[in-house]
Amino acid sequence: MACEESQFMKRNLPRLLDRFDISYFKEETCVEYFIADKSTAAQISYVIVLSLDTTSREIHVSKFYPELRKEGNARYLSAACFYLVVHHFAHVYHLDENYNISLDTLPATFERFFSRLKDFDFHVEGIKLCKTAELLSKFLPVDLNTSVIRKKIIENQDVPFHVW
Repeated sequence: MACEESQFMKRNLPRLLDRFDISYFKEETCVEYFIADKSTAAQISYVIVLSLDTTSREIHVSKFYPELRKEGNARYLSAACFYLVVHHFAHVYHLDENYNISLDTLPATFERFFSRLKDFDFHVEGIKLCKTAELLSKFLPVDLNTSVIRKKIIENQDVPFHVW
């Protein structure tokens, strides 16, 4: 059962997509997303990684550093990006409302960002080691066209790890 897209997202998703290209690389149950400036093709994002935990029925946000706040006139674009990649991820794996979204973050980040995402219902499930807040939200699917996110071809020289 899909919900209706919010007015906030109807305003901000086009702003995001007018300025930035988003691509992804999928490996088994993990997806990494990349944001690039359309005018320069320069990669903006640091790291955005989501993974699927079928046992606990969770979309786990492993890393979310879109770096959009460093771009001019980018207010609310990180929220739009989060919304878009979560829904794209759900489409890739054909997930429904029986899934939750989980992530770990600092309590201050929860207060400044995740608690303000009105299209989700994030709440603190608990505090873990190093005073990290464990967040949880129901996944509320929206009938959203995520085909604007293109599959990225990773060449061997582009693999982001080092062999020691």
